Amino acid sequence: MNTIAERIKFAMEVRKMRQVELVQKTGISKGAFSSYLSGNYNPKQDKLELIADALDVNIDWLLGKNVPMQIPTKGVVTGQVSPLPYIFYKEAEYLVNDVDETYTAYMPQYSALIPRFHVIVNTSCNEMHMLPLFYRGDSAEYYDCPADLTMPERHQIYTKDFDSIGMYLETSRIIYYGIDKENCKPEITVLAYSPEKGCYERRPEALGLTRNAFQKEIEKEALFLGKNHQ
Repeated sequence: MNTIAERIKFAMEVRKMRQVELVQKTGISKGAFSSYLSGNYNPKQDKLELIADALDVNIDWLLGKNVPMQIPTKGVVTGQVSPLPYIFYKEAEYLVNDVDETYTAYMPQYSALIPRFHVIVNTSCNEMHMLPLFYRGDSAEYYDCPADLTMPERHQIYTKDFDSIGMYLETSRIIYYGIDKENCKPEITVLAYSPEKGCYERRPEALGLTRNAFQKEIEKEALFLGKNHQ
């Protein structure tokens, strides 16, 4: 994904923005925009700036440079950026009943969507089950329940796309299937959203039915971790 056209299309997918919306936001004609998306013409600097602003992405990234897609947040340490929210796509790998919906949660990272979690959603209970995709290279990063979920506004990394999966933030619960790295044992964390605090709180007493398929996955990963620590 090195052309400007490819990166504009990718950013549109991540931002869930249609061409007609970009035309309205930028003031660029529909015909000109179509020529940009086809790759027949590249936008000039002034037009590219309008597109980058409308999509809220780094203009250097649009130009094909090896920099993060997102714009550095003001007031943060140089080099740090606010992560883009996860995007959910429907899948069927763990579909075991007529109540749950299953998805894969993708992290927008540089010029690709990286699959990071299997997700099961029970909309009748407004409950989401999250299982990390255990890739050997960076599994340890996802053993713990993400701290971002318990921080106001940071939880939006995971919850901004809730509408697309039928989740309602104010009364939602998240069950996270992780691993206790110290003891190499499965660890399930239950979180409930607190409107007063504007983030999730740990609520171990609220644990209901877990998903056997997800439990088996963390049991296998915990066993793998334990053997490698011996």
